[in-house]
Amino acid sequence: MKITGRKLFCILGLVLLIGGMALPAMAQQSLENTLDEVLSRGVLRVGAMLDWPPGGYRDAKGQPAGLFVDLATRMAKDLGVKLEIIETASANRIPALVAKRVDVSIAALTITPERAKVVNFSIPMERGAMVAMVPANSSIKEFSDLKGKTMGTVRGTTPEIGYLEFYEKWKKENPNTKYISYDSNADQVLALKQGKVDAICENDIWFNDVMSKNPGQFRTVGPPYYYEWCGLAVRKGDLIWLQWINTWLWDLMVRGDLEKIYAKSGFPYWPVTPAYVK
Repeated sequence: MKITGRKLFCILGLVLLIGGMALPAMAQQSLENTLDEVLSRGVLRVGAMLDWPPGGYRDAKGQPAGLFVDLATRMAKDLGVKLEIIETASANRIPALVAKRVDVSIAALTITPERAKVVNFSIPMERGAMVAMVPANSSIKEFSDLKGKTMGTVRGTTPEIGYLEFYEKWKKENPNTKYISYDSNADQVLALKQGKVDAICENDIWFNDVMSKNPGQFRTVGPPYYYEWCGLAVRKGDLIWLQWINTWLWDLMVRGDLEKIYAKSGFPYWPVTPAYVK
């Protein structure tokens, strides 16, 4: 049968039409959908640091507690599923997500362009300032006095990354400038108590908790060398799940429930907003 140019044009048009209709369906199927997985499983697996009070810690009975846990508890309740808290040390927060050990990380993850290459962040829901903490009797009076001293950091954290910008400059000016990178915040504080480092750097919110539990032992020095906004994190491309989380966070804020959750843990509250202000 001879196919005329007009018939060929119609056939090609039909093929393109069918293909165009199929593409969105194929794209939809290729999207990861943790929301449906959580609902089907009946369990929400949340990664949280438990050595970073008042964000996350273990109470007198050894049970997970703090802001991260309170948020996770409310999320599981609103999803109508059970909650499983999976402790993730600072350096393991993103690897736990990538390896699918957790469905979402609620663990003070600072939103940065570099991290956004690997995970998707929710709208900002937590803010802090990076400062240094020293023994109360230290001669260090301000942040610039750390030149020529040894700083304790936590591996892969934004406080460490921010400090390293100063470290590279100070190292050239004073070869005695050093830093030691630890696996956890608990190790970091222990090193300061034992005199292995002259100072440690972290979020001021966490330092306030440490100082309240160790009265008269420590003090902070500034000014802040870095301001951060944190968010919840999901796996890269998990957009259906991310959209639900953003909607959930916004709803908590407009109802006033988010502020109450923060108040319970003693964590400073800033409204969920993309406005970056100091």
